[in-house]
Amino acid sequence: MYWTEKMCIPVALLFLALLVPSQAQTGSPQVSVTPAEADLSGELREFLYDVRANLVLRCELPNDAGLPYVWTKNATKLEEVWEMKDRYQLEKGGAELKVGRALEDDFGNYTCALAGQAQTQGWAVRGRPHLKLPANTNVVEGQKLKLTCKVLGKPYPRVQWLYSNSTDEAANFSALAGRGQVTDSEQGVPDGTLVMEAAARTDAGLYRCNAEHAPAVATTHLRVKDMYAALWPFLGICAEVFILCAIILVYEKRRTKPDLDDSDADNHDQKKS
Repeated sequence: MYWTEKMCIPVALLFLALLVPSQAQTGSPQVSVTPAEADLSGELREFLYDVRANLVLRCELPNDAGLPYVWTKNATKLEEVWEMKDRYQLEKGGAELKVGRALEDDFGNYTCALAGQAQTQGWAVRGRPHLKLPANTNVVEGQKLKLTCKVLGKPYPRVQWLYSNSTDEAANFSALAGRGQVTDSEQGVPDGTLVMEAAARTDAGLYRCNAEHAPAVATTHLRVKDMYAALWPFLGICAEVFILCAIILVYEKRRTKPDLDDSDADNHDQKKS
């Protein structure tokens, strides 16, 4: 029995030694992929740029032979794209594309390639959306409310509306179901306009519009005024005019009475003489 146990221990160790390497070889190998290799996969990599800022794309295709670079936008050679004429520069031997003060319409699919080569590197260039709402919005109770989230940066993303009052945390506008609806704005922004046919006092609060990739949320503070709010100043002016007229009338009566008394006294003295 003792001899059997001594023989089992080396056999078990040998089995473990053979098992561990086999498992390591069958496991998933860890491959290190450099950014250049990832860029050259043939797929378009999303690239965000800010409107009115410089747009720079760097082609990292290996070019040991010094071949000329070919740049395209939406499958059209860059020199043939009319709206890009005289607005871009090719630097570093043509490997770097630079567009100064990029415009909204500069978005699109860009690729670079080497003349006579099939391999390409591409970017899905998209404008980073910047959102804007007025700082404050006022509406009279019962009147129509229309909030429009303006967006700078194409293609326009779908806008999400958030609402909160003084007591609630920000919530999706759907929490006010039945109070209004969202539609595409005149600018063409999906869900860019929020409309309420008849604003209520309870609708007051903070309204926010947000979109994917937007660096900040746009916010407006909504105040819903009493429907009679415009009437009170008018009534106040009327009251002031009435009081002023009354004061003038009283003053005139008091001023004319002594004059009449003096004229009566003069007439009486003339009769006596």
